[in-house]
Amino acid sequence: MKTLNLAALTALLAIASPLCAAASAIDELGLEAGEAGGFLSAMAVPQAAPSGMVEAQQYLPPNNNEPGFEWPKGSKGLEDNYFYTGKTITFLKASPDLAGDLADGIGRCPLTPNTIFKTSAKPGFEGEHMLVQLAEPLPGCQLSRGYVLLTDVSSSSAGGLWELPRTVRAFMDTLAYSEGTKDNYNYIFTFVPFTSYADHPRKVLCAGSLCSSAAGRYQFLGKTWDPLAADLALADFTPPSQEKACLELVRRAGAYNLALKSDKLANFKAAVGKLNTIWASLPGSPYGQPTHSMAALWKAYQAALAKY
Repeated sequence: MKTLNLAALTALLAIASPLCAAASAIDELGLEAGEAGGFLSAMAVPQAAPSGMVEAQQYLPPNNNEPGFEWPKGSKGLEDNYFYTGKTITFLKASPDLAGDLADGIGRCPLTPNTIFKTSAKPGFEGEHMLVQLAEPLPGCQLSRGYVLLTDVSSSSAGGLWELPRTVRAFMDTLAYSEGTKDNYNYIFTFVPFTSYADHPRKVLCAGSLCSSAAGRYQFLGKTWDPLAADLALADFTPPSQEKACLELVRRAGAYNLALKSDKLANFKAAVGKLNTIWASLPGSPYGQPTHSMAALWKAYQAALAKY
């Protein structure tokens, strides 16, 4: 698949100035994330933008020899599989729909904070949850397999964001903040959720005059995801795969080393400046949609860095 180079992108923008590519474009409608899903889900179309609508664009930098992060190889056997809970009490649930606010030992069981739980297979993902098969039974719990909220898991043998240096992790959090997805890996453009991570949803939704297939925590367009996934040999759209693809975009744009040292404001600004043709919500983006200020992003970055 051919991708836009910078010259072609500039020419295209001269013809169609109102282009935009990120979920934060929904701000123009004055809708919050929860409201947008219900209001716009009926506008979904499984093909290109309808007549009179603008199709979102996203620059895909060509592959290059820029240095980047060397991802760990991951667990080598079933005995190495695990998930590690975060700072708050969470629950193993028989169904992702259970509230999890009470533990009865049958439908949901409490999990101790800051604890490693061994699993008999690599954890999987479904919507907002991690799907786990416990290697050992929990005392007083009849569940051996169940769902744990992703936000309550600090790390796992499935890999992902937690493997990155804290400065890079905070920078990735800031990109998600800018795109409006925050901790959600299962959002389509306009904040409509999806459940399966088997592949990029490739579902086109429209807001105002814009139609976009953007999906995931970092709002990849389908035409951006496909060549990235092929280059990186990503077999799914799971959160760890999304992290690898996002970091690859950062690397190809020549921003990884800046992100690594992004606790210095000058480096943070320089990294953001290299990425605003990829993520249209970043300041200086040429796509004509609302953008965040550098000051707002720096504040979000510092808050993210303080968590790690």
